[in-house]
Amino acid sequence: MILSALRTPTRRFGIIFLWTSALYVIYQLTNHLHLVAPRMLPVTAIDRAIPFLSWTVVPYFVLILGMYLPGLVRERRLFLRTLAALTIAVLLNYAIFALCPTIYPRPDPPTGMAFYDHWYRWLVSIDTPANCFPSGHITAPAIGCWALAQEHRRQRWIIRLLFIPFALTILTTKQHYLWDLFGGLATAANGISLTWRLRTPTTPFAQPSCVAGPVPEDGQGRKR
Repeated sequence: MILSALRTPTRRFGIIFLWTSALYVIYQLTNHLHLVAPRMLPVTAIDRAIPFLSWTVVPYFVLILGMYLPGLVRERRLFLRTLAALTIAVLLNYAIFALCPTIYPRPDPPTGMAFYDHWYRWLVSIDTPANCFPSGHITAPAIGCWALAQEHRRQRWIIRLLFIPFALTILTTKQHYLWDLFGGLATAANGISLTWRLRTPTTPFAQPSCVAGPVPEDGQGRKR
């Protein structure tokens, strides 16, 4: 019954939207309410070398939309496994946010009047510098890209390569440390590995669920 309810892309996207919206509420709580004082992580030489580029907030927002990539998955069990992996990985992130909160020393917001400068100022107005490690903006899209790469194996390297420049925007927007990028990949990998029992493939959503019955045999054991 659950699988038949997931047959259409609209329903799958609806489930992803509702589920990620519920998870986002928890994110906001951990982003604004802290059990202990957040601390800064060591700033690496790579962090210092990467310039602050406010225009990269545009691909940064595209990266955030990567959490909806599982809605494109057509294979039933892979979709459920992806949803489970996303839930496990994100909840692991939130546990770290709550117990070991970190904060990033953001630069001053841009003062320009370009549309992306307005977008950046809006971003930092609703999102505090906390919840750095691990990066949830890496975890969710990484799981979505993994799922698409599993289903489209011929294009898997294209999917992986496309993920890289978008992932780097967490550094050029100065929202995260380099450590956060690797932390987000690690929690994504944990979510995927902990759902290995759901790895057996099933039929795609679009395939009719009709199964032919056995062919009757005659008295001599031959099929008619």
